[in-house]
Amino acid sequence: MEIIVFEKDTYYKMMSDLMAMFKNAIKEAKLEHLKQKDEIDWINTDEAKELLNIKSKTKMQQLRSAGEIVFTKYGKKIKYSKKSILEILNKHAKL
Repeated sequence: MEIIVFEKDTYYKMMSDLMAMFKNAIKEAKLEHLKQKDEIDWINTDEAKELLNIKSKTKMQQLRSAGEIVFTKYGKKIKYSKKSILEILNKHAKL
């Protein structure tokens, strides 16, 4: 049996890099899933925040107010256009 020894900092860096890779792969899979689900044109706030990697509701409000994101509101529920979310992601990916 072979034993591999890491320094603590190296181990934590490696784990951090792996987590970033996993998060990116999951995000890409979710985006691909959204692209394939044509029958669902609107997503909820939590799904939009997750795809845009936004933590706060305030930032979502800023995007709505600036007209950068298409949304609809009925009662207290806000739904976001899947197409507009994908456009924002594509726009920022090209920068």
